[in-house]
Amino acid sequence: SYMYNGDINGDGISNDLMYIPRNDSEINFKDEADRADFWAFVEQDKYLKNHKGEYAEANSARAPWVHQFDFRWAHDFTLKIGNTDHKLQISADVQNIGNLLHSSWGVPKYFDANVNNGRFLKYEGKDSNNVPYFSLYRNNKGVAPTTSWTASKAYGNAWRIQLGVKYYFN
Repeated sequence: SYMYNGDINGDGISNDLMYIPRNDSEINFKDEADRADFWAFVEQDKYLKNHKGEYAEANSARAPWVHQFDFRWAHDFTLKIGNTDHKLQISADVQNIGNLLHSSWGVPKYFDANVNNGRFLKYEGKDSNNVPYFSLYRNNKGVAPTTSWTASKAYGNAWRIQLGVKYYFN
């Protein structure tokens, strides 16, 4: 979910769903340098861009769908040795074959580290007119979020192949 980093409604719980400003006049920043970075982030995110002027819904920040499919090939052989028939099977299993064809296919995506788990907008307080102002989350290098999702490059998400030989005992 897209939530504020901080307790904007003052209930003592920092899980307040974020209001997505309709335009630039609906949000104030502690540092004006955050303004352009904030709008660039909103425009690149499909959900935020399409729900301006609304509160983010709970569990609305959904990662893109992942298509993973596997392929199995097997062939049985019968070998006659003397009076005995021996059965042998050779197989190949390719897991996540889409990733074999294209490196970005079949790879799940998670919130980018710079998005701070959906809490990229920090509530800083209210001004003298009781209007809230915010700052944009930045990582320890001062970099603002630029993309919502990043691909998981874990070993389990890469394609892999398993070759097999099976002997059928009589």
